[in-house]
Amino acid sequence: MLQRIETSEVMKRATVFFDEHNDKCPTVEVKRKLKDSEQIINRRVGLIPEAVTTTFHTILTEYVHSYNRTCSIMPEGMYTMEDLPAMHTNCVRLAKYCRCTDRTVRNHIGRLRALGMIETKFHGNKKAFELWISPKFLFEQGASGEAGSPQKPPKTAFSPEDSKIFPHNSTHREILGKEKGNADMLIKYGESIQGQKGRADGPVMALNDWVEQQGQSQTGGAARREKSEIVAENDRNRRAKATDMLERWREGWAPGMPKGLEPRFRDMLMNFWLYAWKVVYPHREFSKEKQELAIVAIAAGVFKNFTDVRSEKEWLDFYQLQMDKLDKAGRYYDNHPDAYRPDPYAVHIPGKGYFDWENTKGFVGIEAWIKKDSIRHFRQREAYADKQAEKVKRCEALLRTARRDFEKLRQDMKPRKEVDGKNQIALFQHYNVIFAGQGKKWQEAFCNQYLAQQAVDFEPPKYLKPKRQRQMADRTPATVVVVEDWMTYGEGFYSE
Repeated sequence: MLQRIETSEVMKRATVFFDEHNDKCPTVEVKRKLKDSEQIINRRVGLIPEAVTTTFHTILTEYVHSYNRTCSIMPEGMYTMEDLPAMHTNCVRLAKYCRCTDRTVRNHIGRLRALGMIETKFHGNKKAFELWISPKFLFEQGASGEAGSPQKPPKTAFSPEDSKIFPHNSTHREILGKEKGNADMLIKYGESIQGQKGRADGPVMALNDWVEQQGQSQTGGAARREKSEIVAENDRNRRAKATDMLERWREGWAPGMPKGLEPRFRDMLMNFWLYAWKVVYPHREFSKEKQELAIVAIAAGVFKNFTDVRSEKEWLDFYQLQMDKLDKAGRYYDNHPDAYRPDPYAVHIPGKGYFDWENTKGFVGIEAWIKKDSIRHFRQREAYADKQAEKVKRCEALLRTARRDFEKLRQDMKPRKEVDGKNQIALFQHYNVIFAGQGKKWQEAFCNQYLAQQAVDFEPPKYLKPKRQRQMADRTPATVVVVEDWMTYGEGFYSE
């Protein structure tokens, strides 16, 4: 039966501990440099600030609430005084109650942990953690006389020297994570990994050693293999399988084929089965009778007994599509070595073979998978094309802006705010850095444009000048012609 926690008594014991700790803190001399002299100040180091005590009081309030709630919902005997329930929390949640930042709470928790007042165990990404308060502060166990030395705190229930073989319980079950972060083991009701309760009579295997032993037992005594090793082994098995089948073929051993097939269809069917055997079933052996059953299933489920009307080119394209589907299935099983590989033909239930057309989760379903991938790739290509078109539009606009900035600089016109105060070299460096970030193609386009402008002394082309400037440039000076009256009479010289 767990004892009741009295918050006021806990704070009294904690206050005594803080006071005794502060009284034992040493005093050091600190020199402060003044304008004409030095001043020596005696300063005590290692004091526990009031903010840490406030954080401890907040943590205590939350822990008592979690403690009472856990005791009310857990079965009797689930926890003992040596194995107290923990509070599952994080620094962000505590920061709301402490009226400070989560970083400050994290620092205060580290200080309280160093003082031996609390203990934490992090989970996963170290944002959420379990927290225990030392029983010497929760319950009256002579803590006031022994708590003065934080360097050697008394042994508690969560001390590393404790010989328990299972961690503290915080909830009804606890998931232990591996190094990569995924969870694969479950502990219920205080049981250890080995299914033991409480303390063990003999030597206890470490948790990491037990996990390694399980990995070795699952892989036949070898160490846990990486995915690349599995893929390499499958490739070696496929090569050996292909060599063995080729030798058998030369010896005249081959399964029977359906009757009435054209030679090209027989070749397609046999090549498909041999490749499927090598790619999908590299670790299996099939007798001659089982191969014949697989060939019949492939002929009916994959090629529909070759009853479709297709040209020779269309049959070759269809055959190539089925071989691509086999490649996709082989890659899937390489990446998922634990996935179940059904038999190529139906064994007990009709239509459940891997190559049966009724089995939508088998080889037939790969076509929908390929179509889904093609749609995704098409959308990705469209998104990439749109992104490239947007980049071209943006870079062309940048080229026009750069051209106008150089022309304004040459004509001593008011520049834009972004390039105000830059001379020609600084302006070139400014745009060169911008276009370098867009790629070599656009950087070369900018440099070519700059050289072309420099060749004409940054004079804007006629078709790029404003309309009024073009009209003024096209206006030719008037020619004055002195004529007499008889020259304009009737059809004279200037009758127009």
